[in-house]
Amino acid sequence: MEYTFIMIKPDGVRKGLVREITERIDKAGLQIVKFDVRKLEGNTIDEHYSHLVEKHFYPSLKSFMSSDYVVPMIVYGENAISAMRSMMGPTKSAEAPKGTIRGDFGDKEIVTYNIIHGSDSPESANIEIKRFFNIDIPELEQEMENRKVKYISR
Repeated sequence: MEYTFIMIKPDGVRKGLVREITERIDKAGLQIVKFDVRKLEGNTIDEHYSHLVEKHFYPSLKSFMSSDYVVPMIVYGENAISAMRSMMGPTKSAEAPKGTIRGDFGDKEIVTYNIIHGSDSPESANIEIKRFFNIDIPELEQEMENRKVKYISR
């Protein structure tokens, strides 16, 4: 059982895919444990895409990511990282098979418009969860444990 970070990007929000994507997550047997809707600030985008800041395409990526709302979420379940990455499909929507989120909804011409982001490892999941929800996985596990309903026997 593991946690992962998922974010529906501005193109997914504009296309009205939030419900479709969350239903796919639910049907896969995964649980959304935190969910938000927000516009990203420049600093958050720079931090999230720090590995791309020096690339020639970064200004257009930053403009795209700040162009509309995003939906960051924390997803929990068995092999959540690999399950979500399979569900999303390859980064390039043109290479993503039908039945995946990117294959069904991503833009085949513009790589950036690929609907969704997902963590690629437990380490990046922890970093991204901390960045977007200000909680790390050990704290999240404790919070989830505290939220469980405790039944009192009579």
